[in-house]
Amino acid sequence: MVKVSISEKRNPTLQQIDIGENTVLSTWGTIKVNKSHFFPSSFQLKTKNKVIYIDPVGIETTEKADYILITHSHPDHFSIKDIEKVIQSETKIICSKGVSKKLKEYNRHIRIMRPKDVLKFEDLDITATAAYNTKSVFLWIKAHPKSKENIGFVLTLGGGLRIYHAGDTDYIPEIKGLTDIGVALVPIGGDNLTMNEEEAARIVNQIKPQKVIPMHYEIKNREVLKRFQSLVDPDTTVMVLD
Repeated sequence: MVKVSISEKRNPTLQQIDIGENTVLSTWGTIKVNKSHFFPSSFQLKTKNKVIYIDPVGIETTEKADYILITHSHPDHFSIKDIEKVIQSETKIICSKGVSKKLKEYNRHIRIMRPKDVLKFEDLDITATAAYNTKSVFLWIKAHPKSKENIGFVLTLGGGLRIYHAGDTDYIPEIKGLTDIGVALVPIGGDNLTMNEEEAARIVNQIKPQKVIPMHYEIKNREVLKRFQSLVDPDTTVMVLD
């Protein structure tokens, strides 16, 4: 089990980028995890008609959610306090089975997804992707074992823009089948928890998104970020939000 202590924000400044017509991606910068400043996998996605949160942790807003998507239950991805900031009566929580077990009081909001599942809503399709470790943290123990059925997401918006949020995963065969991705959000932190920068660049160069945003890395490790940028094919724009 991964033990994580999350404390105060270092940089709660809203950062926003336009990633498509009437589509804005937002982040509130780094959080402090244990003793390190860390850029998390937490984002708000705002379209003309919808507000979507992915793994909301340390968010600095109370703007209500139409959808809350949660990849798995580790505390740098899952925060009941942040869910409570933005949930409303119509909010749908789309999550892995492990997350659903910790949100029993919100059962009426929850839709559980497993890898390969598809949900279709008005102006939004959600496909769950596999997200797991092939590397062990210690002996045979994996931080994100395949048996947990943790997930990533491919969101297809009404205008056709496809956004891939990888969750916490290593370089795995299932990712190779992704196509027509406009924006990819990929972890580069490595350390037997996710893809390292070389693996992340390799998968980006295979799925060929128009834009990629690295996530899930320690801010002090700037060399990791620079190496990732250098390895990504020039046809993909690397956008850094930290």
